[in-house]
Amino acid sequence: MKKRLKIILVILLLLIISVSVYKVLDINKFQTDEQFKEQQGKQSFQNSHPATGMNVNNETVNVFSSEKSKQLKEVTSKNDITVINLFASWCDPCKREMPELVKYAKHEDKGVELVGLNVKDKRKPAKQLMDDVNVNYDVYVAQDDFLEKFKSYNIPTTLFVDKNGEIKKVYLGELSEKTLNNLVTQVKEEI
Repeated sequence: MKKRLKIILVILLLLIISVSVYKVLDINKFQTDEQFKEQQGKQSFQNSHPATGMNVNNETVNVFSSEKSKQLKEVTSKNDITVINLFASWCDPCKREMPELVKYAKHEDKGVELVGLNVKDKRKPAKQLMDDVNVNYDVYVAQDDFLEKFKSYNIPTTLFVDKNGEIKKVYLGELSEKTLNNLVTQVKEEI
């Protein structure tokens, strides 16, 4: 009986240790709002992000308003710079920045287009968010593997893409209209 109890305790202990190790090592790729808020001071414009230099042109997205499929090259090829903002309706920083993006889109520079890319989201709440802020730019829905493919585990994330579909810069975090204007100017100078 004692031997059996010891075996059960050892198994139980190993199970608890295994679950604990799994929880520690199972890093959630998508940050919660609290984790994001902790990193707000760490917002950055990166040319060293793993997605920098990658090409988005062959990515298939769905037009949010019609759900028709389209390749991103149909968007990027007509602009000097395409600003792709990754967002979700459940992301508080995304909700806060969206009115700023609407302001930017009202007077975006010639040769520059801002588009939204809805990720890991449900259609109804995303549509409600866009309706609430009167989104005035095109919005697409990403395929499920987009974030993983482009190493974009935090949202909002904004990709600055040239007309060939190459990601030139990546901005992690919430944007203001002023910051977005400054970043677009910087990217223009570099391409």
